[in-house]
Amino acid sequence: MQAEDSTRQAKHPHRTIIRIAFPAILANSSAPLVGLVDTWAIGHLPDPAYLAAIGLGSVIFNFIFWAFGFLRMGTTGTVAQARGKGDNTALVAGIWQSMVLALGLGALMLVLQDLILFIAVKALAPPPTATYLMTEYFYIRIWAAPATLLVYAVSGVLFGLAKTGAVLVQQLVLNITNAILNIVFVVVLGFGVAGVAWGTLIAQWIAALLGLWLLVQIFGLQALMRGLKDAQTWLLSGFRKLVAINGYIFVRTIFLMTALSLVMREAGALGEVEMAASHVVMQFMLLISLGLDGFAHATEALAGAAWGDGKAAKFRRWVKLTGIWAALASVIYAFLFFISGDSITAILTDIPAVRASVALLMPLVVALPVIAVACYQFDGVYIAATAGAAMMVTMAIAFAIYILALEPLTARWGLQGLWAAVLIFMAARGIAQAAWYPRLEAQLDGRTSGKVAHADL
Repeated sequence: MQAEDSTRQAKHPHRTIIRIAFPAILANSSAPLVGLVDTWAIGHLPDPAYLAAIGLGSVIFNFIFWAFGFLRMGTTGTVAQARGKGDNTALVAGIWQSMVLALGLGALMLVLQDLILFIAVKALAPPPTATYLMTEYFYIRIWAAPATLLVYAVSGVLFGLAKTGAVLVQQLVLNITNAILNIVFVVVLGFGVAGVAWGTLIAQWIAALLGLWLLVQIFGLQALMRGLKDAQTWLLSGFRKLVAINGYIFVRTIFLMTALSLVMREAGALGEVEMAASHVVMQFMLLISLGLDGFAHATEALAGAAWGDGKAAKFRRWVKLTGIWAALASVIYAFLFFISGDSITAILTDIPAVRASVALLMPLVVALPVIAVACYQFDGVYIAATAGAAMMVTMAIAFAIYILALEPLTARWGLQGLWAAVLIFMAARGIAQAAWYPRLEAQLDGRTSGKVAHADL
């Protein structure tokens, strides 16, 4: 079966890329819709404190769960490589190790929930009414943490297997269920903030159980249970490798989260209009990343399998072909924002001052996908190679350049200077990764000849 898949991919490489990338793009794009439904449902309640509480609660959980995004990325690389080797024992062992790590981290969050909330309240300093409502939201939704992290791990497995159609099913069930439950609990039953939290909690556990069912359908219950009982699955060496890869990606993600948080801090110092305009542009950047990440996911699955199989030429081929598709997508995004960027802004806000500020930033928005495509695509390459240390180092270099540019550019050109610094950050990420990339190829060539064992050695 694996040989047939490989032959089909070789004959129809572009069709293979599209088959993986497009469902991934749709899966990614379904998530923001839930936030819109939440905003609509809560936004019709009489007190703005309800909307503020949901916003603050979402910030807390988005920050935490984004930090744990390494569970998806690290799992994808290890699964894709095991698939490329044809090593089903290692593949199933990797699945169990990732799921156990996810559930363990989720349980840790439950144990530390009081401390997490205390730190969040101190950091965000919300007004008393919003604090009370946010606390109610937090103490319900926190019980979704194990399920949320398990969904990350299962998604990583499915991406590594190039089964993005299954990822799409899981995400659609998660997000549609979440939206329906939130409408029922808030609009119909009048549960308020607690209703949104309960809707998210139930939807996450349904998605987690669906993910387990999908894995059973793919591998069979018997094979999964063999892996569960196999002593090799629970060797510390396997967990050590997974934790090391994920640890590097975690630090890399902290750099990224800090960089994006600084955008809103600097914008807030410039004024409310500038902060609102930056929020709009952040949505544009999210939209762009959702599309470009689809081709990065294709890279993770296809190049990751080639890396695991030790096929240097095949690895290079997939990196090149997925890169071409990503570059084409970036040009399409740039063109769309060039011809209709102001119209999209008008849909998001009707405040003239904010629209005017976003219009001034539109040339940077048009340039953003073309400049950022390299860093998004190389993320997929490095995940394919499980090169977590390289991801961390290149992100640290880009972050340092960003910090050096941020204050001077913002002081000189205000909001435009701030977002110019963001583009410099994105460009620096891609350049640093491109400069490091020949080392990956050299390491794969060396490993093929028996000299190198791992991408980060």
